[in-house]
Amino acid sequence: MSVVSFFNHKGGVGKTTIVFNTGLAMLDRGHSVVFVDADPQANLTGLAVAEPDYEQERADGTTIWAAVSPLVTGAGDIDVPDPVQIRDGAWLLPGDLRLSNFESILPVGWIEALAGEARGFRTTSALHRLFRALTEKTGADFVFVDLGPNVGALNRTALVASDGFVVPLAPDLFSLMALPSVGNSLREWSRQWKTALSNKPQTVDFDLPLGKAKPLGYVSQQFSVYGNRPAAAFRHWLDRIADAYSEGILDPLGWPGDGKNEMLGSLKNFASLVPLAQKSNKAIYELSGVEARGAQFTRAQETRATFEEIARRIDAGLDDK
Repeated sequence: MSVVSFFNHKGGVGKTTIVFNTGLAMLDRGHSVVFVDADPQANLTGLAVAEPDYEQERADGTTIWAAVSPLVTGAGDIDVPDPVQIRDGAWLLPGDLRLSNFESILPVGWIEALAGEARGFRTTSALHRLFRALTEKTGADFVFVDLGPNVGALNRTALVASDGFVVPLAPDLFSLMALPSVGNSLREWSRQWKTALSNKPQTVDFDLPLGKAKPLGYVSQQFSVYGNRPAAAFRHWLDRIADAYSEGILDPLGWPGDGKNEMLGSLKNFASLVPLAQKSNKAIYELSGVEARGAQFTRAQETRATFEEIARRIDAGLDDK
């Protein structure tokens, strides 16, 4: 079982679309996946399930908030709900706006863990233990985690619990400027967590994460094309992505590589295909000829091979960990 988080400090880079489509492409590779919506905005949940179904899940207490709320209220430890099955071999733990309440206790938990206090380890390891409990319930091979665009305490907890992470990017200045923030934050979190583990008290008898998420690569997203080539306005930024990834992610984390071979995939602008897929709660390549007509349907089908290749490279990267 492997936990893969999708994360960038910059929003608007197609992250949720990449998470969902790549996760479902894993099914074509014979792997099963649990999606965890760890972004309080719950965009992944809105993409994966219909609104009436989500309302029912929230009412039934089967969202990520229900899993961690006992730690917030002081009622106990994590309470692992049954995730929602969205495909044969694919499940979702829905997101919840109330997850921000859990984030509010994480800074104190982090400090307590650094001080060697058992309560801090219980709080900080909550997502790690939740991810593993979900795979025990489902037998899934992967946990794919959708994270919000920030370097806050919630994302720190999720990334410490991850085996690897993928960085979605857009070919623009601000997307590339966010990379050093990601790399430097992860380096500091890993360093601090190593210190915390060295102070772990004997009373901690539950599983803890290693805090060594591997950079699996990046996916460039949302560029315009002329024919089969990116438009000139975007080519400038596309040409800078590899070096920016190397300098902003690989170098701070001390991982080998030059950024040249870390591109997992490059996606065209999906334009109208994205809202069609959202409306149907499907991957883009799952759209039927009725939902996407003519050239739209052809373009939708062409995305399958792209997302399957991204999934293959993620799988291979984890094997090399």
